[in-house]
Amino acid sequence: PPTSCRPALTQSAAPPEAAAGPGWRGAGLRLALRLGGLGLGLAILGWLLSHADLAELLSAFAHIGWGFLAIVAARAATIAVDAAAWAMLLPPGERPSFAAMLRLRWIGESINTTLPVAQIGGDVVRARLMQRLAPAPGRGAASVAVDFSLSLFAQILFTILGFVLLAWKGDQAGWRWAGICAALVPLFGIFLWEMLARRRLLAAVKRLAFRLHQPRLAAALHSLGGALALVARDRGALARALALHLASFLTHAGETWLTLLLMGVSTGFGDAVLLESLGLAARSAAFLIPSGWGAQEAALVALAGVAGLTPDTALALGLVKRAREFAVGLPGLVAWAHAERHPAARKRG
Repeated sequence: PPTSCRPALTQSAAPPEAAAGPGWRGAGLRLALRLGGLGLGLAILGWLLSHADLAELLSAFAHIGWGFLAIVAARAATIAVDAAAWAMLLPPGERPSFAAMLRLRWIGESINTTLPVAQIGGDVVRARLMQRLAPAPGRGAASVAVDFSLSLFAQILFTILGFVLLAWKGDQAGWRWAGICAALVPLFGIFLWEMLARRRLLAAVKRLAFRLHQPRLAAALHSLGGALALVARDRGALARALALHLASFLTHAGETWLTLLLMGVSTGFGDAVLLESLGLAARSAAFLIPSGWGAQEAALVALAGVAGLTPDTALALGLVKRAREFAVGLPGLVAWAHAERHPAARKRG
């Protein structure tokens, strides 16, 4: 970074007590919000369970049996597609091996789905771990930010598809919500253009950091802007990554279709897309609830009639999804612990 971005050595440091106080209060508030959100989500889930036929829920798991391994394999395929989308953002000579990127993508999803953290906590961890592996650490971390943004953009498009299918099923509210989501597409597109191509918003935040006497933050933003410029330079790679993320969400829907099939419920792929897209949308909207506990299950129950399911079947589908998250996520947490204790050498793919 330029000299003007370097922190002044003569700046007086605040007393440790004063510096630590606000940080501890902020951490305490975040923890309280997470625990409160988790409590709310579990309360919603408990209410749903109290009004369900527990025997029918348990029979769904018994009906799946060893087919649960196929559900886990379907999720592994989805993670692989997401890892391929992420790999598109780095040139071959500057990316770790695909196996290494797949492992980091798996770790990130495991953290997001099994731990009481914000739904981007896993992405923060994989960005930090990526800095250890990528030949250009700054660019590797920036690739995670771009990958997350493209995934969010793809989810907006996937959600629009879900609302269109909802309207096609006869619920006219689907058109209204599809229109609202469609309005987000150009807005989010402009945001991505400003962040990745022109980076004027980032420059404005950097100037604000200078005015607030935060030179370290300004220097970090300066470095981030340069790394984002390099990652976003290849527009073709961005398009391919976005297409793969869209394919990933359709693979999510395929997993839902497979789960229902193994539960003994015959449904069309369009119904699976509807359930998966709007269930994920509800989970994302309830971002204050770790892993969307209760929100996703409530959305599936609410959509049960439209998709031709009973409420108990929809709730059983949600519970199978949770079981699959832990089946994939708990080994992922073990992989995370191993990665933290044994930093891997940098690899080139």
